[in-house]
Amino acid sequence: MSIFKRLFKGKSKEEKKDVKSKNDTSYKTATMSASDLVNLKVGDTISFGNPKEEEKVYDSKWLNPNENPYNIEIFDCREYALKMTSTTQDPRIAANFLSLRKSDGKEYIGKFPENGAKCEVDLKFNTQGKQIPDGIIYKASKMEEKWDIYKYANFLFFVRSWTGDLVYFSNYIPTEKGFNVNLIVLDDNKIDQEDPFFDFKVVEFLIHSHILGYNVPHPIPKSIDKNNYENILGYSFSMFGNKGLFATSE
Repeated sequence: MSIFKRLFKGKSKEEKKDVKSKNDTSYKTATMSASDLVNLKVGDTISFGNPKEEEKVYDSKWLNPNENPYNIEIFDCREYALKMTSTTQDPRIAANFLSLRKSDGKEYIGKFPENGAKCEVDLKFNTQGKQIPDGIIYKASKMEEKWDIYKYANFLFFVRSWTGDLVYFSNYIPTEKGFNVNLIVLDDNKIDQEDPFFDFKVVEFLIHSHILGYNVPHPIPKSIDKNNYENILGYSFSMFGNKGLFATSE
């Protein structure tokens, strides 16, 4: 069962309505202004955010199902996600990130992830009948945002914002209620044989969080020890940046 379905399981109609009102589906494209580009700081340190953000301290720990609204065990990553600042000492990485902000994603049309393996899945998304238009679906506006997502000709392209690497490719099948995804292509060499369905969970999370705007927990690999909090936080931020508020191993 997907995280999204678990999120709404067992809630009353009134509770569901309240959750939906707080998480309206959005198709707006995140943009970066020219002044933002000029003022983007690139250095050689990683530091915590501004004083206002530091006023609130979040405990990085596991929360039981009865301690959170998701009704599953989750790990609180907000101390990193909301306060960490991504910087790099490599000017080539910074230049590449800035250059990629100008891309509309059309260069990925007809391309697939390296060593592409085709995987069948069954993911359904309810957008109340609204369809996602072609073009830029999600664009990282700062280095704390790790993904760019595009849609063209009923296909979705999931690209790393720092490198421009096409990591996932999926189809997009319009339905009466929204759309389905039943095909994902990813690098065969990067599939974890001990956790072969992990990447499907990542794609599902990216669609829910980056495209549809829902705040849901992201998956973590089975290879990460649940008791190693530092590794969980490091993985969460490097993979999902400020979108990685909560993690789950379920």
